[in-house]
Amino acid sequence: MAMSLRAAMTEFMADWSTDLDETWRALIGHAGPDFYAVAPELELEVWEPIFPVRRGKHFPGMPAGAHCLRAFDGIAPEDVRCVILGQDPYPEPGFATGRAFEAGNLAEWREMDKMFSKSIRAWTQLIVAARTGDLSYARSFAEWPRTHAAIENGTVALEAPSRIADRWVGEGVLLLNASLTLTRFKVEIDAHQSRGHLRLWRPIILETLRRLVAQGRPLVFMGFGDAAAEAFAEAGIDERVGGPFRCILRDHPARADAVLSRPNPFILCNDYLEEMGARPIAW
Repeated sequence: MAMSLRAAMTEFMADWSTDLDETWRALIGHAGPDFYAVAPELELEVWEPIFPVRRGKHFPGMPAGAHCLRAFDGIAPEDVRCVILGQDPYPEPGFATGRAFEAGNLAEWREMDKMFSKSIRAWTQLIVAARTGDLSYARSFAEWPRTHAAIENGTVALEAPSRIADRWVGEGVLLLNASLTLTRFKVEIDAHQSRGHLRLWRPIILETLRRLVAQGRPLVFMGFGDAAAEAFAEAGIDERVGGPFRCILRDHPARADAVLSRPNPFILCNDYLEEMGARPIAW
C-alpha cells in the first residue's frame, strides 16, 4: 500500500517550525515548505521511513539526538560565520543526524571505512589537512589510508566522530543540507530527491540563506554539489559576491578526487574570514 509523497510530507511536516528554537523560528519560521512543488505522481510505501525524524520522535537505530532540523540546534543566527551546504541527509537512517557531513553512530575513527560513500572520508582528509597545515593528507583520495592511520595512531589529534560536528557548531558553522529529509536515494539522484524533498525544502533553505546575508556580518558560504550551488544561485550568492560575504563552491565530496584536486575550502574559508577582519575557524 502506498500514499503520495506529497501527502506523506504534509503530514510529516505539520507544525514544523515548533522544532526550531525561538531565534530561528522568528527568523525563518514564516517561510514554510512547498508541498505543491512535490511531484504529485511520487509515491511512498507505508514501510518506507522519512528520515531524519521530527524532534522528539524515534526510529530504530537512528543516531542519538537526530532530527531533521538539528542543523539549527546549538547555534544562534548571529553567531553563524560559515554556512556549509550539502545536498541531503546520508541515505541510511542509522547515519543521518540532521547535520550536513556528520556521520552518526560512528563511535571511533576506525569505523570510518564501513561508510558506503567516499564523501565523509574525503571530507575528513580536507579537515585534517586544514587542521595540521599538511596539505599532503588531502592530495588525492589515494592518501586516505595514510590519513586514517594518522588519526588512529594519534599523529593527528582529532576528536571522536561523535564530537567533531559539535566543535564546528561551537565555532559558528551551520551544517545545512539543501534538503533536510530523505526517503529514497540513488547516486545519480532519485526522483524522490530531485522532484520531492529538494523542492519541498527550497523555500526554507533560501530564506535561511537570505536572512543570514541580511545580517551583514562577515560570513563564508561553502557549497558542495549541484544542489547546493543551485540554492546559492537562487539566493543571489555566488563566487563573485563581495562585501562581508564570500562563497566557495566545490563538487560533492562523493566525487572525492574532483574536490581534493582543488584548493582546500576550509583553509580558503579562514583566509576569507581573516581578510574580512573576522576570527578564523578552528576546524
